[in-house]
Amino acid sequence: MARFIARPRAGLLSRAVLALAAASMSIIACGDDDDDGTGEPRAGAGSGGDGAGASGALGGEGGSGEPGDPCRGLALPADAHFVAEGLCARAVALNQGVLRQISFTSNGDLIGVRVSGQIVRYRDVNDDGMFEGDDEIVEIANIDGDNGNNAHVDEAAGFLYAGSPEGVKRWPYSAEMNDLPSGEVVVTGQPTSGTHRFHTVHVYDGFLYVHSGSENNAVAPASPEYDLNRSVLKRFDLAAFESGTPFEWESGEVFVSGVRNMVGFTQNADGDIYGVINGMDNLMYGGEDVHADNPGDDLRLLEAGGAHGYPYCFTASNIVIGGEPVEPGTQLAAATDPVPDDPDFVNPRDDAWCALNSSPPATFLPPHSAPLDLTFFDDEPEGGLPEEFRGGAFVALHGSWNTTPSVGHQVVLVPFENGEPPMPEAGASGTTFPFTVVFGGGDASGAAAGSWGWSVGDDGEDPVRPVGVAISPIDGALYVSSDNAKVLNTDTDPPLQGVLYRIAIAR
Repeated sequence: MARFIARPRAGLLSRAVLALAAASMSIIACGDDDDDGTGEPRAGAGSGGDGAGASGALGGEGGSGEPGDPCRGLALPADAHFVAEGLCARAVALNQGVLRQISFTSNGDLIGVRVSGQIVRYRDVNDDGMFEGDDEIVEIANIDGDNGNNAHVDEAAGFLYAGSPEGVKRWPYSAEMNDLPSGEVVVTGQPTSGTHRFHTVHVYDGFLYVHSGSENNAVAPASPEYDLNRSVLKRFDLAAFESGTPFEWESGEVFVSGVRNMVGFTQNADGDIYGVINGMDNLMYGGEDVHADNPGDDLRLLEAGGAHGYPYCFTASNIVIGGEPVEPGTQLAAATDPVPDDPDFVNPRDDAWCALNSSPPATFLPPHSAPLDLTFFDDEPEGGLPEEFRGGAFVALHGSWNTTPSVGHQVVLVPFENGEPPMPEAGASGTTFPFTVVFGGGDASGAAAGSWGWSVGDDGEDPVRPVGVAISPIDGALYVSSDNAKVLNTDTDPPLQGVLYRIAIAR
């Protein structure tokens, strides 16, 4: 079995206290894999009240509750969660439905998208550290479908983009608008059928990038090598867009292919685009069931023309051949054990083909941890997060049905050294992963990879399933969305609540 061990990083907060002291006067608090999750948001924004947490007070242990203090909000019980040393975790919005990815605008507004199609703006009007009430949580637009995943605000051009059932829509946008004008279709004809139906969109350097996942777990491509319409990231030149004449999906430039389910991708400060990919379920290799420890869930550098394996190849996490472990990250030929509703895909490729035609990932996460989003800690303000984290990527691990018990359910920090992340290491006892757990299950004594939940009075979330990650341009804190979607291999059927969390240096 692979060992999901996060190697500790020395001197986690050796400079953070100095950074916080220097910045403290300027901090301003402002306003999946295969089980996608569905459901409508529950009424209201959750309980303000006393917000009684582990210490019995709003803000909880380590927080003053004063404006500018990043440790304001509903404190989670200390024995029910883990947060990295020196940090605090707070719930700042409750009962948000199946809330997917989140992003910030330059003025500190937080934009979130629910699976039900609502695009929601979170703005802390009264500066109390929480988002609650109709003036702080506002539905500004709707994609008119049930596959909402993310929104991208192109502030320079004045538009908000979001994936829709047919492709991509956009709306005129400004911070002063509480109800965006009617949207227009930008991309049409994009497939939505099957398991991986979300259309993640971003605008970088004048191009609209749009992801389309595979229809199901393992599907033969429609073209001789890699599919050109599913399991791809396409891009469209916005300079060529004419209002009223949307781009046809099939006309888009295939930027990268062979990406099974890459609902999370982003651009860092150097202009490089990285994505996180959910690997195959029920994986077979060499006639053996290896799915418990494989494949690695990839973190990949995305470059024009790149080919990334699916459905032919997988990333070896813990494969042993002839008594020796295969180097982690090696691309090997995949096979799957057919399950109901999955096609019986017969792979015509072998390991030699994969070595030549599938690039290895930059690094990878534990199998079936289901990374759904990532964000880089680059140019954000000092004082909100440890400076040791700068340059790294925060990744939301949603957890998957294809392991028992489920793994993931965490937010981790993948370090980048000289512009590259380290690769996991194989040993006699399994695979060791070089990330730092920032937030997840466990308690003060350590993190636990797997399903977890919490409750404070009538409030809480069980299970916690991180989806989106974003860093505030105002106070430098990390915000995390969780959609509370049911893990399919559990017997519980919790209410679909959805919570926003804030992670920051504790004063």
